[in-house]
Amino acid sequence: MATYKNRSAFVKSPWQFEIREHEISGPGPGQLLVEIAACAVCGTDFHTADRTANDWQNFGHEVSGTVHAVGEGVTEFKPGDRVAMDSSVPCGKCEFCKPAPFGRGRPDLCVSCLTYWASETMGFGDWLLTPQESAVKVPDSVPLDVASMIEPMGVSIDLVETAQINKGDHVLVIGPGPLGLGAVCLSKLAGAGKIMLAGFSTSVARMKAGAALGAEELIEVDKTPLKDYDFGARRPDKILVTAPPPLLPQAIAIAANGATIAYIGIAYGPGAVIEFDADDFHFRKLQLRASFASPGTQALKAARLLETVPELGKELISHRFKLEDIAEVFKMARDDKECTVNKVVMVR
Repeated sequence: MATYKNRSAFVKSPWQFEIREHEISGPGPGQLLVEIAACAVCGTDFHTADRTANDWQNFGHEVSGTVHAVGEGVTEFKPGDRVAMDSSVPCGKCEFCKPAPFGRGRPDLCVSCLTYWASETMGFGDWLLTPQESAVKVPDSVPLDVASMIEPMGVSIDLVETAQINKGDHVLVIGPGPLGLGAVCLSKLAGAGKIMLAGFSTSVARMKAGAALGAEELIEVDKTPLKDYDFGARRPDKILVTAPPPLLPQAIAIAANGATIAYIGIAYGPGAVIEFDADDFHFRKLQLRASFASPGTQALKAARLLETVPELGKELISHRFKLEDIAEVFKMARDDKECTVNKVVMVR
């Protein structure tokens, strides 16, 4: 079996980075060997660099590239195919994945996910060995750096579908990061009657991108807290929270009667526990829904989204860098006091 020289970025908290070279073998049964073209930086990567990488580990999971070789049993892909990856996908075989009457028909609840997490190759490198199930073909019109957005845009799609946005809904998106910006774009496509985006006034680049993607009203929460904001005669029907759980009580308090609040924010530690008035929640007939898009099930829709809305990729990506500059770029994004950084993507 052929071997390949691979460079991989390794991280250890706090904020230590190394580039290491090692050999990897070709793809095994059911695997693809992908020559990495781009890997986007996720908020999880910043958290890993800051706190959770207690020992050196390779990382990066929002990946796109070109298939170089395929393992035995691979039938859907061939060398030369342009692909992007969803890092965790349903296995297709467990009780949740199998359709009724033999299973539950809920692949989004799969307990035996297929993934390349914690493998010898990850996204910040030259090569990726991945289960074929993780890959989706990238439309020819979508640049491969933009295609690295397929996984995070799948998360935005899951959030918007969880909220079930209808035509005419007044939608509030809390958090102008890449996931929130994707949600703004998708809310517009869903026919929302009004779209509002809440974030800090210092997040100039992100709030500007939100306006370009369809947000008609920008709420600067450091100047006017959400609880004090004048929504006029109609409060938000759908609230999409991409910020941590402590924001949920505020979202509940400002929601219209009958509103749905969908959220994807995660807290590490005591911030995961919130309190709200359950009687008020009940009497106003509100709904609170969790959107946890792992395993991923929306990659095909995300690829189509980036194909049909090319301005989305342009608005999301603010910086590109080379693998050897990863330490400098991570620290630049960490120290971005003027909030000029949106999505940062490694390109090769």
